[in-house]
Amino acid sequence: MSNKLSNRQIYSYAGGFALIIVLANFTVQFPINSWLTYGALMYPLSFLATDILSEKYSKKDTLKVVRVGVLLAIIPTILVADGRIAFASITTFFLTQQLDVLIFYALKKRYLSLWWLRNNGSTITSQFFDTTLFFFLAFGGVMPFETIVKLIIGDYLVKVVLALLDTPFFYLFAIKLQNRSINKT
Repeated sequence: MSNKLSNRQIYSYAGGFALIIVLANFTVQFPINSWLTYGALMYPLSFLATDILSEKYSKKDTLKVVRVGVLLAIIPTILVADGRIAFASITTFFLTQQLDVLIFYALKKRYLSLWWLRNNGSTITSQFFDTTLFFFLAFGGVMPFETIVKLIIGDYLVKVVLALLDTPFFYLFAIKLQNRSINKT
């Protein structure tokens, strides 16, 4: 059974998403090396947050949080990031976070007891599309194709590792604490 989010919760969670988006958009402009940006370290938090919300709340409420988060992030993103990065980020976040939610719920419906599969399966799949789409929209025609591919591979591999490493946090915040609150009622 899913809990219902209040409007206050929706806007609070959406504000958190907006903050992650803006920080990731700012930090993606700074490479760590020739195949990785700082944005790759920040952005995966949004997928963890989406999955935790998806586990605890309805698909409708989770999608509303994602959509409001995008709206809240538009102006700050334009202020901190290059126009191409802002456009690429907002577009890919809007599309791939919704994809993450849809995959998560499909996996949850089919494999209810495999919480780790829905957490990692939805995140790793949607981040592949997110990373690829973002880098081509943000840097296509500006950077050499080979450089973009290197950035995609580097960012995506880091995101996969971070997705696997966030599994215990998903379990703690989405499964363990939810079960504890259900057992108390």
